[in-house]
Amino acid sequence: MVFDRASAFALVLSILCCPIGLARLQFSNDHPKQGETVEVTVCPSEASGTEDTFLHLLDHKIKLFPIEKDGQNCSHCLLAIPADLDPGKHTVSVGAEKSTITVCDGGFPLQHLRLAPEKDNFNMSPGEEEAVEGAKKTLSETRMWEGKFKAPSTARRSAAFGIKRVVNGRLLKDYFHSGLDFAAGMGSPVLACAPGKVVLARTGFKLHGNVVAIDHGQGVISFYIHLQKILVKPGDEVEQGEKIGLVGATGRATGPHLHFSIYVNEIAANPNNWFNKVY
Repeated sequence: MVFDRASAFALVLSILCCPIGLARLQFSNDHPKQGETVEVTVCPSEASGTEDTFLHLLDHKIKLFPIEKDGQNCSHCLLAIPADLDPGKHTVSVGAEKSTITVCDGGFPLQHLRLAPEKDNFNMSPGEEEAVEGAKKTLSETRMWEGKFKAPSTARRSAAFGIKRVVNGRLLKDYFHSGLDFAAGMGSPVLACAPGKVVLARTGFKLHGNVVAIDHGQGVISFYIHLQKILVKPGDEVEQGEKIGLVGATGRATGPHLHFSIYVNEIAANPNNWFNKVY
């Protein structure tokens, strides 16, 4: 290859502007669909593993955890692509390092529902929002799971992740279904999708009904909503497949079913990816 003087100068300038040791952002998938979970690795990085190391996507700030990769001290995190994030290119950054991820349309369907007037709202009980949002914010250092997550019920899935809803003839704006619905019968068993620690077990909420949330570590939280009965308490450590409750119709529910959600660093993720892939 032959370089002229201008090309040689440009090459030297690029080397000077990109010093050795600058963080490199690596994505397990740089063309994810809305709702998909992506592993982001930063390698190498002088700030790897420190408390002030975070990844940024729009207004989302996600902590990086230390990891060894190919003999290097790196850091990584799991990033759930918001289901309502517009398809197209988006900037992901760690400190001064920036990269682009291309978000693809999730192809979410539309669902029509009829609700009684008293249920056609998202009203919550006093303290309900604070309790649920507080559980989503749980951030423990240790990853408690290995392998794929398992579905919490063997029942038919009646509502997919990400769907938009038309309720009583009115399209709900700024709404998407944040999990999966399982059309299980009243009193059917609800199983923990992966090992973890119970961080929320509350009854009587107006919107969520009786609800359990389990921390699986490093920002991954699963929710089990509308339960008839709760069989665990906060602080309990559970194993994958352990019975934690019974299917019910409490809260804003039209009939017996389990609403199951996975939140990854406070962003709702498509559970199907977690059933089919190891993170």
